[in-house]
Amino acid sequence: MLRPKTKLAEFAMETASTENEFESLSWHDCSIWGIDFLVGDPDEDDWTDDLVFYLDFIVEWICGVDRKAKFRAAPARLAFHGVTGPKIAIDWGDGRYQVVPHAVTINRITREPIKDQKVFPGRPYFRWTVDVHPPIRGVIEFGAVGFTQTLLAEPILCDRQHLILRKRSRLACR
Repeated sequence: MLRPKTKLAEFAMETASTENEFESLSWHDCSIWGIDFLVGDPDEDDWTDDLVFYLDFIVEWICGVDRKAKFRAAPARLAFHGVTGPKIAIDWGDGRYQVVPHAVTINRITREPIKDQKVFPGRPYFRWTVDVHPPIRGVIEFGAVGFTQTLLAEPILCDRQHLILRKRSRLACR
């Protein structure tokens, strides 16, 4: 799996978002290009339980006068923290192993508070749902206390809603 390794620490600090900005963020049409589970070792006093999505985050939709849309997009790391009960169901259909899968794109991400949760007492805890766009059928659900999203490079202008693989590789692995 391609793992972003950015040297742009200052840029990343300025482009990080958290659950506090949830209402102002949209992941509609963002392509997921990687998923990672970061699980610590409690014996080593590491209680990390993160579910990480690597995606092409659309920072801006630009509608031209000629009715052609352009997009400003950047590779991003969306890490949910304190994750419990993840369920991932993505179905490309039954192509009898003759159909190449295409990109998994997000329709929307929603959250709802979990009452009487026992994982993080005294803190808000949520059930998160990542709905996937058709024609792929899919949903990703889990509990989490919050998230951090970090852009891994400066956004670039694109004719598509996603970065092409070669461009993403160059941007995300500086």
